Parts: sequence; structure tokens; C-alpha cells
Amino acid sequence: MECRNRRKLLFIVALVFLGITLSAQEYTEDPLEPVTDTSWGNRHKELSHTIDSHNCGKGCGAILSHNAQFIMNPSLTLMQQLFTVSASYHYLDSASGSVSDSRTSKIGGGILYARHSNLNMIKTNFAFPIYKWIFGGINLNHYIGDYAPIQKKDIKSHSFDVGISARISDFMYIGFGATDVWTFSGKAIPRKISLQLEFDIADMFYFNNAWQYHIEAEKEKFPDPRSDLKDFDFYTGFEFRYSWFRAGLGFNNLSYSKDFSWGTTLKTFSIAFYQPRGGGIYGNFMYNDNYMTFTINIVYEPPVN
Repeated sequence: MECRNRRKLLFIVALVFLGITLSAQEYTEDPLEPVTDTSWGNRHKELSHTIDSHNCGKGCGAILSHNAQFIMNPSLTLMQQLFTVSASYHYLDSASGSVSDSRTSKIGGGILYARHSNLNMIKTNFAFPIYKWIFGGINLNHYIGDYAPIQKKDIKSHSFDVGISARISDFMYIGFGATDVWTFSGKAIPRKISLQLEFDIADMFYFNNAWQYHIEAEKEKFPDPRSDLKDFDFYTGFEFRYSWFRAGLGFNNLSYSKDFSWGTTLKTFSIAFYQPRGGGIYGNFMYNDNYMTFTINIVYEPPVN
């Protein structure tokens, strides 16, 4: 009986995926309005700020934050034992909500909804242990609306992220991820791969560094991308934690910018009041020569075993 019920479940899941694939529609090729403003914000429409203010306060490439698994690497859910409910507002027109759990089971998972500059995004996360301190993960992504990097509007796209990560010690964490590695329905989202490192010194000082490479940069339509470190995004940051107080500082420079310089590098600052197993609030401010914004992120950790 158990075997029969399992087969029924697998059959239903297969039908759901088949229905999504068959009902998918390739939308028109009309471009968005031409990009005349070369600022970082308008050129990139960065989703990370809406997803995880804690992460972006450290430069947006961190491993140890409450929603890192939804950004570059879905396996990062299991790097920490957390059960979080998160809501974020990103000035001017972006917001998100998420639930993620890696505390009540050896298997981690979660769901996130974000709306950012006329793009609706839903991500479901699944993470699992491979061997003690090595973890794997998968995200299922749904993009609906205007996707700025490929200059398309009214798209409907469904894709997968995959990732692997390792807790080398209590001091060092490493992760490798591939985002939108397979678009199984709708308009193809350009693939990226990333490498992340983070170091924890005495549970007080945290340093992170990440590189992301755009495998299919030819599909991205922003004009005049930089020639130095072509098709690479660079992220680095620092966080200080003491009791309920946290402060972060970060820098990132993306391949969409016109050059690799201090002026085009995004500087991020964050201050948080956060109690583990309780929750708190993050405030994040970021700017470069042409762009300035802030985010507010409220995170709640329910009292679960």
C-alpha cells in the first residue's frame, strides 16, 4: 500500500510539471524601453536587495544569512539551523516575503515571493545533506513580468538553480552554485555560476567573498558593459556581531556597469538589532556615483524545536 501511494504521488507530481510545460507560453519579443540611464540601479534591477538585506549589507555575496539560499546557491539553507519568516521593503518599488526552515528537519526548504520593478518572482527551495558537512540544494524559479537584463517584458519563465556547499570547519564555509541552469519552460533566463567563501572568526567577525560569472552574457542586452573583468560580478564584505547588535559593510561591482572602478562599485552599509531564536530588524543603505537606495528587512524566528 505504501509503495502504491508513493507511485500515485510521483505520478501527480509528474502531471503537474507536464501541465506547466505544456501550458507555458512564449511571450512577445518586444523590448523594454531603451536604457538611457547608465546608473547601477536601472541597468541591473538587482533582485538580491529585495530578497535578503542581511546578505546585501555584507556585499550581497555572503553565505551566512537568513535568505542566502534564494540568491546564488540553494544548498546554503543547511549552513545554519534556522526557521525564519521574513518581510522586506526595498525603496522605491520592491518588496518580498519568505519562509525558510532548516531547524525542524535534516532536510531544509522554503518559499519566497518577490516583486521587483514589474517582475514577479517565486522561488521554492529544497536542500539536503550529502555527507555530514557537505550539502546540496535545488531552487525552482518562476519569473513573471519584465526581466530587465534580457530587455524583455511580459515574460513567463520557469527554471532551476542548483548548488553545493561545505562547512569545512567552524571557521570556513565554501559554496558553488549555478543559477537558472535549466529553463524548462518559457523564455530562457541567462545562466550564471558562482563561487563563495566566508570566514567566521570567534562568532564575532565575518568576512565573505564571491565571484559570479555570466555564462550566457550575449543574451543580456544592457548597452556598453565593461571590458575589464568582462562577464564577472564581484562581491566582498564584512560583518561584526556582538550580542543583539550587528553591523555590515560591503562592496560589489557587476558586469552590467560601464567600467570596473570605485565610482561604479556599490557600497553597502547595514545595522541590525537581531536576537537569534527570536528575530529582529535590518536597515541597509547603499550607493554609488549614480544610484542610492535603502532597504528595511524584518525577520522573525518562531519558537520551534
